[in-house]
Amino acid sequence: MRARLSFLVCGLSLLLGCHRGGIQGLTPVLSSARVYYDDGPAFRDSVRRVVRDLPTWKTVWTQATSTQASPPPLPAIDFDQEMMVVVGAGRMTPGDQIRVDSAGVRGDLFVVVVRTIMQCRPFRADVYPLEIVRVAHSDKRATFVEQRERAANC
Repeated sequence: MRARLSFLVCGLSLLLGCHRGGIQGLTPVLSSARVYYDDGPAFRDSVRRVVRDLPTWKTVWTQATSTQASPPPLPAIDFDQEMMVVVGAGRMTPGDQIRVDSAGVRGDLFVVVVRTIMQCRPFRADVYPLEIVRVAHSDKRATFVEQRERAANC
């Protein structure tokens, strides 16, 4: 119970520090940092994960690309300098998206801001948005701040 309360207080503190566009002081994650994006069912459940080593990276990459007819090769990562952030939305509808907006060290935490964008007129089909991005390495414990919004055309 105490751990849950600490997690809740930490999460609320981060949210109170939020403003439009993310948490002040974090580095925006540019589209050039995107290593992979797919709507396939490789990760059917919601996922938030930081990958800091090669064996884990190989496992995650194999699963992420498992639904591809011809999976792309494993991207080279220098884990002394970088790490991978994997975010998946779980089951959604076509047009819905997930993305890492910003990331960085805030106190004793590595904070990742994740934005989920939902379309206003969903189709009757399932997609599983997944994004993998490259960020600067940190040994700090990771935490994720969630932001959900409707698409601009709603």
